[in-house]
Amino acid sequence: MYVGRTLEQLKDVPLTDWTVEELAYHFDTMNLFEEYLNDNGTTVLQMVESEIDQRGGLPHYGGDYEHPATVTYE
Repeated sequence: MYVGRTLEQLKDVPLTDWTVEELAYHFDTMNLFEEYLNDNGTTVLQMVESEIDQRGGLPHYGGDYEHPATVTYE
C-alpha cells in the first residue's frame, strides 16, 4: 500500500522534489489509466516518466522475473 503525498498535494511541487517512491507510484497508477487521461494527464505522465529517466530509472527492490526474491518464513 502506498503511503505518501497525493497528486493533489504534489501539484505545486517540482518533480525534482518528488521522492522516488512518489514518482514510481504515480507513474504506475497513471500508466494503468493512460487511455482515460486527458491531455493534461498525459502531459503529467510524460513529465513523470522523463524525471524517472533523468534519475537513471527506478531502483529494483526484491526480485524480478529473472531473479526472484527469496522469502523466508519463520
